[in-house]
Amino acid sequence: MNVTQTVLDYFASKGGLPGATDAEKLACSYLDAKVIDSMGIIEMISHFEDVCGVRFEADDMQSEDFQTVGGLIRVIEKLRSQA
Repeated sequence: MNVTQTVLDYFASKGGLPGATDAEKLACSYLDAKVIDSMGIIEMISHFEDVCGVRFEADDMQSEDFQTVGGLIRVIEKLRSQA
């Protein structure tokens, strides 16, 4: 599974991410950019838990990494490596 592509595809299905390059998209704060709202976070968490076979803990969701697309990818990859 390509976690980066899975995450980018998810956000594309929500209307896309701002930024012309992958680097800009990965640096995007999806909440600040209003790609998803606070209710969308619940859906997003559930989606990635199901698709990626991970379980987010409170510490994961409160981490600074969880706030950007690239950081979210790192969190998911870390959780997958621990499974």
